[in-house]
Amino acid sequence: MDEGLLSPVTRLGPVHLKVTDVPAALNVWRDAIGLALLGEDATMAELGAGGRTLIVLHAGAEAPLPQKARDLFHVAIHIISRRDLAHATARLKASGLRYSAQDHLISESLYVSDPSGNGIEICFDTPERLLRREVSPNGRVALIATDGSAHSGIEPLDVSGLLRDLGNSGNIEPKMAQDAFIGHIHLRARAPEMLMKFYLGVLGFRPHIQSRTFGMFDCGTERRAHMVAFNIWARDELREPPPGAAGLDHFTIELGSAQELAAVERRLEAADTPMKRDGRVISTADPEGNRLRLVVQGD
Repeated sequence: MDEGLLSPVTRLGPVHLKVTDVPAALNVWRDAIGLALLGEDATMAELGAGGRTLIVLHAGAEAPLPQKARDLFHVAIHIISRRDLAHATARLKASGLRYSAQDHLISESLYVSDPSGNGIEICFDTPERLLRREVSPNGRVALIATDGSAHSGIEPLDVSGLLRDLGNSGNIEPKMAQDAFIGHIHLRARAPEMLMKFYLGVLGFRPHIQSRTFGMFDCGTERRAHMVAFNIWARDELREPPPGAAGLDHFTIELGSAQELAAVERRLEAADTPMKRDGRVISTADPEGNRLRLVVQGD
């Protein structure tokens, strides 16, 4: 592993979200998305798959997150089979919720939001369909498929064809696949170049797409290139979230070892980044105030 870079085993852990109404949020996260309720009290609900926590909902938000507020764009739950994506589509269709579906060539994705405005993506990765990525001198990005055709990455997904894969039994799996995981988190940003200096130079992620023309900047690891992303698609309409709004509370980055956590701590200190260490947990925030925690896998 290169000095200063996060190891390929780095992954995202639980994402904590603020909501205005936990029971209303559960109608989406549990009943439509299919996550299992792992724990609940008067102020929070913990949800996951395969016994692992993926999402934690915190009560207390006073208003939904506005559509073009700087904050969470979506949190992505990744699944590893197209049949699981078909079941997720069927659950959303049966729920009556408004959702969309896109074919990004490198993935197939469903999009929906909870009542508090927290965006959700259900993603099935299809990297084998991509031959190469082309970036023009002016920063425009085109995806070239293995058959040589060019794609924008935002074509509509063939939902009818996807649902046909389930046959005519009418059987819809009510639960999210047990091997689902948090694959990436995507936020709206004001100054993505400044954020990338933090995520690349301080935390140690690798760069992926860095295009102001395309309007997206992202980073990840050698194994998973797209883990933390920022977009500027709202442009001049971007606003700060109002006080008490729903949205991201914090997300978790799980590192491969205590030694790697210590190395990140040294880089945070060298960059004069405020942080708090509590045992094997480091709490900090990026330059736009998005909070995150760094932990060691297995703790």
